[in-house]
Amino acid sequence: MARNPDATIQDLLDAAARLFVARSYDDIKLTDIAESCGVTKGAIYHHFDSKEDVFLTMMERKLAALGEVLRPALDYPGNTRERLNRLTFLYLSQPMTDQRVMQLVRRDAQRFHGETRTRLIRWYQAALPNQIEAIIRAGMLQGEIIDGDATLLARLYTAHVEVYLADYARAHFGDAAQMAWYVTDIFLKGAAVRDCTDCATAQMPSKATLKPT
Repeated sequence: MARNPDATIQDLLDAAARLFVARSYDDIKLTDIAESCGVTKGAIYHHFDSKEDVFLTMMERKLAALGEVLRPALDYPGNTRERLNRLTFLYLSQPMTDQRVMQLVRRDAQRFHGETRTRLIRWYQAALPNQIEAIIRAGMLQGEIIDGDATLLARLYTAHVEVYLADYARAHFGDAAQMAWYVTDIFLKGAAVRDCTDCATAQMPSKATLKPT
């Protein structure tokens, strides 16, 4: 019985994702993907033009799927903290390979140029940073987040979340729920103790005071 072509493509993309997450882009060959999937190199060329084509197709599909998983957090009942916590929990609950695919954008985007690089970054932003930004903007309107640059805050939160993909960070928490709570709490409250009056300024310093000495 002939194999479903869609199933073969999905198996190839899943195998590619595991390899690209575990090893460097340059270290991976199409034969590695084929062997990992139990097919011939010719089977890959039947569906894809090159390693770049495999990588980009994998990234587009993985990031789109992740975005769909996270989207319900935007309408999650509760306040900004609860929605950020829900989105983070959903993300950290995904298979590790699917979580770490996000990091491939930072690692490998520079090897692509023009429209290809633009598309890769757009897929990445739609999957996580843009959804975080939507929650933060809503929080500003509700008076739960200080007025500021929602895009910068979303990028900061995204980078903050990605720190917890490391094995060192994961060793400190029992499960995704604990990690999500901590990530959200440290972002919203900061690291200073509440009664530490000297730990943070009450007002942002002017540009003049920020000049290097």
